[in-house]
Amino acid sequence: MNNQQKYFVLFCTLSFAFCDEPRFKSRFEYDEQLLEKMIRMEFEYAQWEKRINETLGKIEKQRTSIQTDLEVLRNDREEFDKHVNEKMQQLSKPQNSTVLFRARKVADYTLSTGNQIIIFSEVLFNVGGGYNSATGKFTAPVTGTYLFTVSLCPRSGKSIFYRIVVKENVVVNGHSFNVSGYLCVSGNAIVQLDANDVVYVKSDYSSDVLLQSGLLGDNSDAESNSFSGVLLHGIN
Repeated sequence: MNNQQKYFVLFCTLSFAFCDEPRFKSRFEYDEQLLEKMIRMEFEYAQWEKRINETLGKIEKQRTSIQTDLEVLRNDREEFDKHVNEKMQQLSKPQNSTVLFRARKVADYTLSTGNQIIIFSEVLFNVGGGYNSATGKFTAPVTGTYLFTVSLCPRSGKSIFYRIVVKENVVVNGHSFNVSGYLCVSGNAIVQLDANDVVYVKSDYSSDVLLQSGLLGDNSDAESNSFSGVLLHGIN
C-alpha cells in the first residue's frame, strides 16, 4: 500500500460518513438514463395511442351500428304508418252491404228540354251517401259492381224517353210513346264502377210529361217514378 492509499484509509476511518456518500454521476451516465427514460415514455405513449385508436374504432363501429338501427326503425315506422293509414281508409269506406239508395218524386214533372237530368227529390234511404237529391246524380263511394233501376210513368197519351248514363256513357235506354192509360216504363243496368264515378237518369225528349208519384191510386206507398241503386259486390 502506498502512501496515498494509506492516507485515504485513514481519512475514511476518521470520517466514515463522508466515504458512504454517493459519488456524482458522469455526464455520460446522466444522458444514458435520460435516453432510457425517453424510450420508456415513447413506448408507453405508443401503447396509449394504440389503446386510444382501438377505443375510437370501437366507438365508430358502435356509431355506425346505431345509425343502421335508426334507419331500420325509421323504415319500420314508415311501413307501420302506411299500414295504419290504409286500414283507416278501409274502415272509413262503406262496406259492401251498406251502399244503396232509393229516391222518388221527380222535381220537375214537365221536362221541357231534351238531355235534361231527371231529379228524384224525395230520398227514401241513402246508405253510403252516394245519391244527391239536389242534382239527381249518384256518385259511387267505392269501387265495385252496382245494380241501378229506374221506373218512369208518363201521363196518358204522353211519351217518355229516358237513358241511364254511367260515366257520361249511355248504358240503358227505354221509352213509352203515346200510350193510352197509365203505363210505366222501367229499366235496369248492372255496371262496374270505380270510386267517384257518376250515374244519373236523363230525359231524351223535349216534351216529356211525367205522372206525379201517388196519383196512380189511393195507395200512399205508390212509387211510380223512382230511381234506385245498390252495390252488389265491392272491390277493396
